[in-house]
Amino acid sequence: MTPHRYRAHAKINLGLEVLHPRPDGYHEIRTVYQSIALCDHLDVFPARSAISFTCSDPALGGEDNLALKAARALADAHGCKKGVRLELHKRIPRRAGLGGGSADAAVALVALAKLWRLPSQPEDLWPIARTLGSDVPFFLVGGTALGVGRGEEVYPLPDAPPMHLVLVRAGEKPSTAEAYRRLGGKLTGEGGAHRIRTIVQGVVQGRLSEHHLFNCFEEVYGRGDAEATTARRALGAAGAARVLLAGAGSAWAGIFPDRAQAQVAHRRLAQRGVSGILTSTLVRKDYWELTIPGTAKETRP
Repeated sequence: MTPHRYRAHAKINLGLEVLHPRPDGYHEIRTVYQSIALCDHLDVFPARSAISFTCSDPALGGEDNLALKAARALADAHGCKKGVRLELHKRIPRRAGLGGGSADAAVALVALAKLWRLPSQPEDLWPIARTLGSDVPFFLVGGTALGVGRGEEVYPLPDAPPMHLVLVRAGEKPSTAEAYRRLGGKLTGEGGAHRIRTIVQGVVQGRLSEHHLFNCFEEVYGRGDAEATTARRALGAAGAARVLLAGAGSAWAGIFPDRAQAQVAHRRLAQRGVSGILTSTLVRKDYWELTIPGTAKETRP
């Protein structure tokens, strides 16, 4: 049987500020999410009953996989007894800060809502998405968006200017909890959100500069890590206008003025033995058209 194939696109954070601990045990954050072309592939096979799942990465093929959890959560929420076979083909590096697992979960929600003829607009799926992870709601929006709260409160922004990227994963990523612990006394408080406002204003006004981009986790991640330091320096030496940490790590994104320069940098890094991924940002319309063909014509955020 020929499956329906969907793309689950990764993200970077154009800005990420951690403000303070919340009563629920999480941290209040402000972030600007940005979709990128790098993606996983999710193949969806209709089935009469039961939900089955396989993954090309054996380490991600268990019961904790977010795409599988999303499928079961959607079925439970609607009392749906229909089945499906999901095959996930991973291309987004795991534990890299690129949101691969969250992207897989969001695309599973949208794809299965269509397959099972359930309500499939973002507002219908957000309640389930929020239970799966703080980043998952963003992937029901795509493009450029502001995230507040734990990151699960998402507001679409105009599309940021196109950016060409080379991604390099380097260094040993701490757990998310450990990353927040390391940040510790460096939390900025509410006043630190002004840097996010600068990015939002730059996006809205069409004057965003790579010099506005930041990630507060850069203050604590990779310091003293020779591999991370080498990756950052290599991207800088290859001509990146800005080298930005993805999420809480461990991938670094070198941002280049155009695709040709990114391609040259990618080749130079390979010659030095540094493995990189060449990609670019996505506007919201292209995000939806590539994720689930035809949906760009529907009502989307």
